[in-house]
Amino acid sequence: MFKKILNALLLSGLAFSLQAADDVAKLQAYLQQLQSLEGSFEQLTLDARGQRLQEARGSMSLQKPGRFYWHTEMPYPQLLVSNGVTLWVYDPDLEQVTIQKLDQRMTNTPALILSGDAKDLTSHFDIQYVSRGKEEEFRMLPLGSDSLFEVLRLYFVDGRISALQLEDSLGQQTRVELTISAYNQPLDQKQFEFEPPTGVDVIQE
Repeated sequence: MFKKILNALLLSGLAFSLQAADDVAKLQAYLQQLQSLEGSFEQLTLDARGQRLQEARGSMSLQKPGRFYWHTEMPYPQLLVSNGVTLWVYDPDLEQVTIQKLDQRMTNTPALILSGDAKDLTSHFDIQYVSRGKEEEFRMLPLGSDSLFEVLRLYFVDGRISALQLEDSLGQQTRVELTISAYNQPLDQKQFEFEPPTGVDVIQE
């Protein structure tokens, strides 16, 4: 009897491992087929009690490897630009540009997860898959202690990214809904470089 129970536990563990591997492979396939996208976004941030903290909207572009353009237009303008090596953060209201290199901690941010190498995901995340009919959800738990979030959820419709949601250690949730106008189409490479406007403060980190 004990041997039967042990075999059953071993088989169930093997089935779970195979399912987890399938979940990771599914997410990697979706992200690997994504080479570039362009569109707009709407962002909603809630506190731990579900109270609305902030809404934002703007335009964005992503291209592998590591390039992105994220322009928040409302309520406060801000521009994040990366060419895969350098990140520029421009705050027009503050007349300030911060320039920094993309280090390992930043590679765990959503924009770089989408524009990075999908093969590296298992080194940084525990990945779980939840099927919800037409919408598919992947729950990603960072393995490192220095992540900017506790949980990242990626949502796909017909194999294409449609939304993402971050949850931090305080229970605050930020959901970003994407409206994609161009998928895997050629993009203007100039948007992934940034020249600070004349007269603004430049902070090099």
